[in-house]
Amino acid sequence: MHQNFGWLLYLIIGTLGGLIGARLKIPAGSLIGAMMAVIFYKLMVKSAIWPIPKNVNFLFQVALGVMVGAAFQPAMLASLKKLCIPILISTVTLVGVGLILSIIFTRLQILDRTTAYLGTSPGAMSGILVLAFEGGANLPMVVSFHFFRVVFVLLTAPLILKLLPLAK
Repeated sequence: MHQNFGWLLYLIIGTLGGLIGARLKIPAGSLIGAMMAVIFYKLMVKSAIWPIPKNVNFLFQVALGVMVGAAFQPAMLASLKKLCIPILISTVTLVGVGLILSIIFTRLQILDRTTAYLGTSPGAMSGILVLAFEGGANLPMVVSFHFFRVVFVLLTAPLILKLLPLAK
């Protein structure tokens, strides 16, 4: 099968999965549904391996940049002033723990340095995957780390929010 047809097929399958996920009102249902549909398809077919064409990667990066830029609101700056310290503490802690884990995984020779760091880094899966793709990391491994983390958070968040005595 031609590579471009393969990506068109992925887009169709992913779109259907995303629609199902959104329709079922799964948290981040369009993202999780699209991922699960394509993964399920690839598991069933076992031969559908098409690399991401450079022009498609560029378009995804531009779309991601536009989405992030469009989400910005000038009113956010006032909130950032109040939340600067908690954001800084949270960010440094998460990146620090990821860095420590990546050093451990690299020294134990479980993962190469790039894959270990990007796999354990916090952040939006889409942005990290762009870095992994461009940085030559083991993309399926980085996807596995982030996919499991996203699914785990989505599945456990409702329970944790019910059990933790968080201020309202």
